Amino acid sequence: MTEPSHPGKTPADLTAGHTVRRYDRELAKLRGIILTMGDHVVEQTRAAVAAVVEREETQAFRVLDREPQVDYLSLDADEEAFRVIIRHQPTAVDLRIVLALSKIAAELERAGDKAARIARQALELAQPGRGADLLAEDLQVVFRILDDEVCCMLERSLHAVRDFDVAQAVEIFESEPELQDAAASLRQRFCQGSQDGLIPHQSVCLLTSAHALERIGNHASNIAEQVVYVALGQDVRYRNREILIETLRHHGY
Repeated sequence: MTEPSHPGKTPADLTAGHTVRRYDRELAKLRGIILTMGDHVVEQTRAAVAAVVEREETQAFRVLDREPQVDYLSLDADEEAFRVIIRHQPTAVDLRIVLALSKIAAELERAGDKAARIARQALELAQPGRGADLLAEDLQVVFRILDDEVCCMLERSLHAVRDFDVAQAVEIFESEPELQDAAASLRQRFCQGSQDGLIPHQSVCLLTSAHALERIGNHASNIAEQVVYVALGQDVRYRNREILIETLRHHGY
């Protein structure tokens, strides 16, 4: 990884410099839309997982009813980004900010889709004849551990977006092994489904939910990559994670 393109600048400098003076209203509105999207996705994820674990059909229906809110916000973000580009024809760091925010909105929209997928699995599980009313207690525990890890990563990614904070982004990268471990632990429990009284259909629904939940965590990591792109001018999407973390820490992040 090369030296940061803005040596000596903190993430706060990027948002307090000429960019905000020129495009204050537009960028503030765009970022506000995205942060609102993120808050909705976190709420949707937690509600969807609760619907699976607790067999709460009402929670699942609420998630599906609220899904269009995230989609509409995504459309608003696209429209606002388009307006900024047309009106101001931004270059350099200004253009990076607009493009990154647009990509972040897309990541959140996909994460919202995953939450809705989990809610649909909850409704499948709640149908009569689908097995026990509740999951085994230890299976609930590992499901909630994965949920907590994912939502924590997503919330951190939103904090990083607020100030294009590279240090927050690095913390998300560092938490990826914990996400993978939590997901692997949950998959391993499904391999012991017969001990939990799970029928095949239940196992499929739960595995689908676990995979969707893990993917939401991946979207949080993708958002963190966009934060680094804005702050340092470096596209780190395909960089080796361990080397990337070591390099960013070496640079003081």
